[in-house]
Amino acid sequence: MRKSCLFVFNPASGKNGLSREELDEVVEEKLSDYQVKIVETTGEDDSELIKLQFENLKPDLVIVGGGDGTVKLVAKSLRGLTVPLVIAPLGSANGLAKCMGIDTLEEAWEAIKIFDVHNIDAIDIDGELCLHLADFGINANLIQKFEKDDSRGMLGYVKHSLGEIFGTESMNFQLKIDGETIDLSAKMIVIANGDRYGTGAIVNCNGIMDDGKFEVISINPETVEHYLKMTIGFVKGDLHELEGINSWSVTSCEIINLEGAEFQIDGEMMKSPEKVSAKIDKHAFKFLTGKSFAQCHASGE
Repeated sequence: MRKSCLFVFNPASGKNGLSREELDEVVEEKLSDYQVKIVETTGEDDSELIKLQFENLKPDLVIVGGGDGTVKLVAKSLRGLTVPLVIAPLGSANGLAKCMGIDTLEEAWEAIKIFDVHNIDAIDIDGELCLHLADFGINANLIQKFEKDDSRGMLGYVKHSLGEIFGTESMNFQLKIDGETIDLSAKMIVIANGDRYGTGAIVNCNGIMDDGKFEVISINPETVEHYLKMTIGFVKGDLHELEGINSWSVTSCEIINLEGAEFQIDGEMMKSPEKVSAKIDKHAFKFLTGKSFAQCHASGE
């Protein structure tokens, strides 16, 4: 008897998206071992539809075809269940999929074939689920510009962030960890479960998604030299070694937003909260991962 699979498909995904006809062909070719039920999101009552179809099918696997927003929608809808999820990266940037070692659709099909399941942490930020990255400051401003532009990857990041970096003053924050208060001046504060943005920029060099911890990273380049070194650090993955960068590995924290910096969670703007409280939700979900995740995260088992 074939195993069953629920495929949640966002037809409005970014430039990497598929038409429904193309998806049907891919399913027939790549998922012949599964009985597949495809559910298309519409932007209305999607969570209830996903829950209903899950209960009807009781699948052995859930595939999420879309970007970070679609993954978050499915994860929130199925939170508390033990079914493995796998990302078929169809969004514009697919940062969370990259963190999972899945950069292409072919890597997603390979992950299903290998079926390497990892218990992945999540972060609870004032009741809001964070699977990937949240931040105050320049990146929260950058998201809207980046998504409207045709420039992708690191070149797109450099193009837009140059103006943001030098056009934005450092802002004051307070970080509270284990009863200690740390005063910070930064252009960006990152709350990180994953290790990189969808651009490929590696921001959380010590990030392990299954170790029961997350990182808080303050970024405050002040000169052209700092900025250039930071850009190289995003590529090389050694950002944490640079001047103007500080990082803390924690299970919980509170960040006081003293000057009203913009804030985003997993690409969704959250306006300007006065403060946020974050805590780890260890091994909240099961995800199938690609080979590069297994290589980089073996120490987190």
